[in-house]
Amino acid sequence: MSNSFKDIAKSTGVIGLVQFIKLLFGLLRNKIIAIFFGAFGVGVWGLYLSFVEMIQGASSLGLEKSSVKQIAENSSNLYKRNLTIQIATYSLTLFSLIGALVTAFFSEKFSQNIFGTKDYANGILVCCLVIFVNALTNIFHSILNGLREIKKLALSQFYGVLVGNSIVFVLIAFLKTKQIPLFILILSISTFLPSLIYLKKLRISFHKVVFKDIFQSFSILMRIGFGFWVSLVFMTIMTYLTKLYLQEKFNVNVVGIYQASWTISNLYVGLILTSMGVDFFPKICQVISNQSKGINLINEQIEFGLLVSFPFIIGILIFAPFLLTLLYSSEFTQGSSIIRWQMLGVTIRLLGFPFGYALMAKEKVLQYTISQFVFSGLNYLFVVLLVACYGFKALGLNYFAAYLIYILMVGGFCVKEFKFRFSAYLLKLLILIFCALSCAGGLIYYFDGFWLYFLGSIITILVSYYSFRQLKKKLNINVITYIKRKLLK
Repeated sequence: MSNSFKDIAKSTGVIGLVQFIKLLFGLLRNKIIAIFFGAFGVGVWGLYLSFVEMIQGASSLGLEKSSVKQIAENSSNLYKRNLTIQIATYSLTLFSLIGALVTAFFSEKFSQNIFGTKDYANGILVCCLVIFVNALTNIFHSILNGLREIKKLALSQFYGVLVGNSIVFVLIAFLKTKQIPLFILILSISTFLPSLIYLKKLRISFHKVVFKDIFQSFSILMRIGFGFWVSLVFMTIMTYLTKLYLQEKFNVNVVGIYQASWTISNLYVGLILTSMGVDFFPKICQVISNQSKGINLINEQIEFGLLVSFPFIIGILIFAPFLLTLLYSSEFTQGSSIIRWQMLGVTIRLLGFPFGYALMAKEKVLQYTISQFVFSGLNYLFVVLLVACYGFKALGLNYFAAYLIYILMVGGFCVKEFKFRFSAYLLKLLILIFCALSCAGGLIYYFDGFWLYFLGSIITILVSYYSFRQLKKKLNINVITYIKRKLLK
């Protein structure tokens, strides 16, 4: 167990460090946008990002994910591996180019639909270029991921984040809200260039191939990618519709508050899941045929994710108003209740993320797609219903309720497909987490101000100490001594 945990920790740590740096820059960027443009600017930023993600997801056909699987599975066969890389690169380039051109053609209509005016059409055109550049960056990252070139993947992301955000920080004071797409383009190009450079260093050779091999490789990529693609497109559309609904029901400021709340509630756990997913997906693809190894790997991923994330979940639950003021401004503090409901959903997300990957590794595309559709659809439906019944104060509850139903469904699929069961240790950990969440919820309900923060700090410290002790035991190392040794090198 300790060796397996060390492997997870090592792979997660490399990518996690870069994700943490991206997180810090992202928070600083959001803070600056909030200072210069207010909640309106944050709302415009969120609408543009949702639009880019929606079109990008629609044109990707899931090739980023399916290529990781095929590259990892064919690591011992250079011809098949390089063929997969070649087909995935050319296909995604073509599909994303088509998606960007079609979007550009309808830029005025998109501007009218999103912002209620055609004045943002030029911003949509800039986003079309972002869509194309991001697609190339994503396939480069997928290739590095599938080849298990974790260090190169991490460095390419690090340099992109550093350069892109530095330029944005310099320019942001001189530009206006309508120039926000320019910030997104700068970040996109700065991430693309290092990825291209590191991929070129691998000197992957492309050869002439027969049509039969091309068709076979493309068919496999599409079969696996279809589930990811359909699910991603539906999810981004639902996210896009949610923000449009909030804008129509309230205003762009509420969209900004909702965006800020979602960002904070997912900032740390999203970092952990992204970091673990880079290592977990190719690994589960290699062992899923062995039922016992697959079950053990899923349990270990969940255990590790909960141990490193839960102190932060408790902390964010308690200190939500303070974090909103610190990371944005006092204008955003009304989003505290949104964050707290979303944090409960995020806790369930930690449980469910390995299940989805495991289903796709076993090529259970239908089950994966159904579960993703159910979550995304219910998340939007609950927003509409809850806001209609209870107004702004119900926002966030939709996320928790949708994830609660999702985990029951996707967990049920995994039990049926490969007899998954929780380990005894994980069950014990879940009981302790439920107790800690109940205590935090009681404090939030009965206290506020000084006493909430004081008593909440005690719970956070106790949970942190427990997680530290458990990680130390499972990794069989002193975590603090290990970190100090690495920093001194």
